[in-house]
Amino acid sequence: MSDRVHTVGIVDDHELILDSLTGWLGAHAPELEVVAHTTSWVDMARHPAFPPDIVLMDLQLKEPVSVEARIRICRSVGSTVVVLSALDNPENVRRVLAAGAEAFVSKSQSADELLTAVRRVLGVRPDPGAVAWDEVGRPARTPASSIRFSEHEEETLRLYASGHSPVEVAMILGTNIQIVKTALERVREQYASEGRQAERKQDLMLRAAEDGYLA
Repeated sequence: MSDRVHTVGIVDDHELILDSLTGWLGAHAPELEVVAHTTSWVDMARHPAFPPDIVLMDLQLKEPVSVEARIRICRSVGSTVVVLSALDNPENVRRVLAAGAEAFVSKSQSADELLTAVRRVLGVRPDPGAVAWDEVGRPARTPASSIRFSEHEEETLRLYASGHSPVEVAMILGTNIQIVKTALERVREQYASEGRQAERKQDLMLRAAEDGYLA
């Protein structure tokens, strides 16, 4: 676990988001230093501070450069990538993780939740007494968190996060609806214990995609 200051680049075509996020990280994350914040990918790639340790990038920019290409460029020069977007559907999550991003964070989530994801990706302690984070993996590897679901909980999560209703999950698994609801409740509780939002179905789909259950 490194205690050094990690450099951060942020690229988003909304200046208000850039300014707000840069200021918030400066006030709440002394272990991070925003060294570049730009409204275009070209400006980020040409910035003298590029490549930083981690790049927070919007999924959709006003440039004809795909997010996959941007992720590959960052990774080729040693930058880790976290993708931000309001378009937080499972397809987009799978897309960016498959391209090599370490995490996807919905813009509907709080700045605290983004910071938690960044710290987990970088392996950074939020304070000297904090418990060490596990490394974040990509789809097809072991799940990023230390959570270990039962076989039934994992299969329930996989089916539910793939778009099936609790009733459909119960029918597929040959069980009753209450058992499915109980399993989903336990899954949500375990994610909550790690500070990872999972109350809404949309949130749970994101967690499942991040941890490789939808890969």
